[in-house]
Amino acid sequence: MMKHLRRCLLPLLPVLIALGLSHGQAATQAPAKADRHFLMWKVTSPTNTVYLFGSIHVGDSNLYPLPKAVESAFAASKVLAVEFNVKKVDMLQMTKLMQEYGMYANGETLSQHLPKETAEALDQFCSQNGVPRIMLDKTKPWVAAIAVIAFAAKAAGEDPELGIDMHFLNEVKEPQRIDELESADFQMSVLASASEQEQEEMLAASLKQAGKFKDLLQKMQQAYISGDTASFEKLIKEEESGPKSLMKKLLDDRNVTMAQRVGQYLKGKETSFVVVGAGHIIGDKGIAKLLEAQGYHVERAGAP
Repeated sequence: MMKHLRRCLLPLLPVLIALGLSHGQAATQAPAKADRHFLMWKVTSPTNTVYLFGSIHVGDSNLYPLPKAVESAFAASKVLAVEFNVKKVDMLQMTKLMQEYGMYANGETLSQHLPKETAEALDQFCSQNGVPRIMLDKTKPWVAAIAVIAFAAKAAGEDPELGIDMHFLNEVKEPQRIDELESADFQMSVLASASEQEQEEMLAASLKQAGKFKDLLQKMQQAYISGDTASFEKLIKEEESGPKSLMKKLLDDRNVTMAQRVGQYLKGKETSFVVVGAGHIIGDKGIAKLLEAQGYHVERAGAP
């Protein structure tokens, strides 16, 4: 059971954290090739160029092929920076992290920590989606929240192997190298730092969203492929899952540290291609605005 749960959660960690624990994309009719702009920015300093590419971490065939401008920017880069390298995860270490951050001990169960309404909603979700309820018995609410979205994403036709991050991880060729901006350990620790009430609210919100997940993902993919930042940001704000205090930790606070890491590349001389959840880049508190405020030149690349 635990092995299956880890496989469900791992690919979803970055997308759920980066986009407020609710967003990805699903199969839908893709915009015409000429209208495919995606979300990419070019950031320049006196010594270097960094491309910021907004990612959705699970995908379908409609995402591809990516525009030539995107692939050319990647090919010209010496460094691929991702949130964490899912291809290099040590599953033994992942098990230890899950036990440390996401599991109850001493006989405690998830149901003991949930309001009756949320516990019943979780039971109903598991029953309707063929999810063994016992699988979640020892997990903390934040793990259960991610599991709910993971199973809903699978039902909507999501495939982590077709996500944007995986696409570029598979395309890396020497002498290019892969850097991690964060790690699975860090991302799990952020989620685990949530109070019990925050975690309960996150799970309740995820359960409410699960039923309309496919429709939401279709709208988000349309905005994403079209490069429509306004629509994409509006969807994120409308569908944010969980308390605002937790969303600040998951988005705004991490944007600051990610922007600092990107700043390090801009002070160097190696052209870099940074792939992070699109929700981290856009908006007034996104990485693009933070870098612009620091005096770097930021422009949309390949925008309409």
